[in-house]
Amino acid sequence: MDELKTVRELYGEPRLDPLLKARVRGLLTDEPRRRRWRLSWTAAVAGLAAAAVAVAIVVPGMTGEAEAPNRVATISGRSVLLAAATTAESDPASANAYWRVRKLHRQTYPEQLGRGANRYWVVESRLTEQWVARDGRVWSASRALGARPGSVADEEAWRRDGSPAEWSSQGEVLSTSPEKGELRAITGRVPFSMAGHEMTFEQLQRLPVTPAALRDWVTEAVSDVPAGTIDGVVADALSGLLWSKPSPPDVRAAAYRALAELPNIRYLGSATDERGRAGAGFAFTVQPPGARNGAAVQRTLIIDPDSSQVLSSTVAGRPGVRGEQVELVLEAGWTDERPAVPELP
Repeated sequence: MDELKTVRELYGEPRLDPLLKARVRGLLTDEPRRRRWRLSWTAAVAGLAAAAVAVAIVVPGMTGEAEAPNRVATISGRSVLLAAATTAESDPASANAYWRVRKLHRQTYPEQLGRGANRYWVVESRLTEQWVARDGRVWSASRALGARPGSVADEEAWRRDGSPAEWSSQGEVLSTSPEKGELRAITGRVPFSMAGHEMTFEQLQRLPVTPAALRDWVTEAVSDVPAGTIDGVVADALSGLLWSKPSPPDVRAAAYRALAELPNIRYLGSATDERGRAGAGFAFTVQPPGARNGAAVQRTLIIDPDSSQVLSSTVAGRPGVRGEQVELVLEAGWTDERPAVPELP
């Protein structure tokens, strides 16, 4: 009896875990010093499907050396990034009219609200979209989704304060209700930047497509940052090419491969973003341009190697900011849809 066929008939084709796919892809394309693994790609994919009913992929005798039976193959952060690079470079070039990035932002308001003993923190959520046409025209759209108490304790204090639906602070009004949003054309500035340096659409299209050359280009481009901060700034600039800019597929692949070789990139293992999307977590520290007293922040990215997309970016430790700044990437890519106010999620 074909047990795998029976499982498929009963439960349908399972969605492959992106980290399991990265594991097999990494094993198939591992360092040259390892003996070639005699397992066909078809068998590997079948093993991934079987992972729907198993808890791990078991690869006995992978290196040809005497090994304990049923040794479980582990995955490295480098393998995940290289798998994402392979996916990225297979994406076809797009002929669509606009590059669009749609993000959901979450950030704690910088001061406590409320009255008397009933003080509490609120978290603001906002949708943003940016469109860039191939001729350099730029549009920016934003829509506040409303503020909410940040924690259970904050919600209790908010209720004691009378559950207000609006607050007035620092010359602005916050509300628990979504706004209608706005769309505006941006003029007088270049749409992209890297470590504070402006970049045009044409410059992005001409970036190097090999990892070493791209890393060297980025290092030279950000060489005016303070001494001792270059590694973090290079990591931040390379990661920006993955999701915040219309980088060609071969440039995105080169950026992933360059990141895989940086010693300051920390692999955090399996991770899930705030919308429940599964991926792999990576973190690095960076001193932002203009930061004083050596203040550094940590950026954490959750990447889906199966699609090569960055799912979320979280920044912690930014001076003057309470808590984390979270950006969930809802869409990033080319489209023919015309610029418009973001719809509610």
